[in-house]
Amino acid sequence: MHYNVRARERFRPVLLLTCCAAAGLGLLSYFGAAAAARPASPYKGTPEDFMEISQLFSMYNYTIDNRDGVAWAGNFAPDGVFQDPSWCAIGREQLIKVVGHSPQMGHDQMEHHDHNLGPIVYQDHDHASVHSTVMVVGEKGPGEPGGGIAITGTYDDRLVRLNGRCVFAYRLVHRPATGPAVACSVHP
Repeated sequence: MHYNVRARERFRPVLLLTCCAAAGLGLLSYFGAAAAARPASPYKGTPEDFMEISQLFSMYNYTIDNRDGVAWAGNFAPDGVFQDPSWCAIGREQLIKVVGHSPQMGHDQMEHHDHNLGPIVYQDHDHASVHSTVMVVGEKGPGEPGGGIAITGTYDDRLVRLNGRCVFAYRLVHRPATGPAVACSVHP
C-alpha cells in the first residue's frame, strides 16, 4: 500500500497535465467551431488599397487630359471596357484610339477632368467597385469665352488587381448624351 501512494504522488503532475491538455483541446475545438460558424467579416480594404485606387483615378485623369492614349489605356485591364452613352471601347487597341497616339503634354492646362472619388465597395483584396462623379472643366483666361464646366457625369467602375496593380475592368459613364445610347457587347 505504501508503494501505491508513492506511485500516485509521482504521477499526479502527469495526470494533472493530461487533464489540462484535454480541457484545452476541448476549448480550442469549441471556439474553432464557433469561429467557423460565424460568417467571415467582409474585406474592408487597407489604406494602401485606398491610395492605390485614388492614384488610379488621378492617373486616369492626367493621361486623358494630356491626350496620352497609350498611358490612358494602361489604366485598364487588357480586355477592359469603357462604355459611354455615345461610344464603347473594348480592349487596349480600341481604348488607345479613343484618346489617340500623340500625347499633348500641357493640354491639361486647357481642359481637365476633376473627379470626386465616391464610395469604394471591396469584394475582396483584388476586386472592388466605385461610384464617383466627374466634371470636365475648360480653362480659359479672364474674359475669354468657353471656360467653365463642359461636361458633368458619374462613373460606375469595376476594378481588378492585375500583377499587383489596380486597374479598371469596366468603366461605365453616365452623362447627358446628344443621341441615342450606343450598345456595348459587354455588360457590367
